[in-house]
Amino acid sequence: MSRPDARTPGSGVPRWPAGLRPDTPLPYALWQVLDAVDGERTLGQVAAALRLSPQQVEQALEQAQSWTSRALRREQRLSDPVVENVTHALVSVIGPIGEFTVDDALEEVGRQATLSQLLSSVAGQLGEQQLQQFIRQLRVRGLA
Repeated sequence: MSRPDARTPGSGVPRWPAGLRPDTPLPYALWQVLDAVDGERTLGQVAAALRLSPQQVEQALEQAQSWTSRALRREQRLSDPVVENVTHALVSVIGPIGEFTVDDALEEVGRQATLSQLLSSVAGQLGEQQLQQFIRQLRVRGLA
């Protein structure tokens, strides 16, 4: 299968979202649509092959782009602003001890780690209720 990389505006030929890789975690329903997107068939042809409306195919492509964007954010290397955002999110949930928690997590994963690795380390130190609040704070900050 060819791997289309971008949507061609106005051409009617749907393409994979930018940055999407075959190993990007997406819901199965989105992969079903993306499997039919080959960079040659028009939106109508893809929709007909899947027995969906063109609008449903477009919606699936938009959802795939959103999932891909989130996956790319999680796999970004840590930077000072990202660490600061994570720290602020955690401090808003557990108070000033959140700074130490992030520092401990950074020691564990290293400064060359990804955001996903840092968040996993921090999450392992939280209770269920704190974890849910932390996730909400990360979403507000565009990190989850």
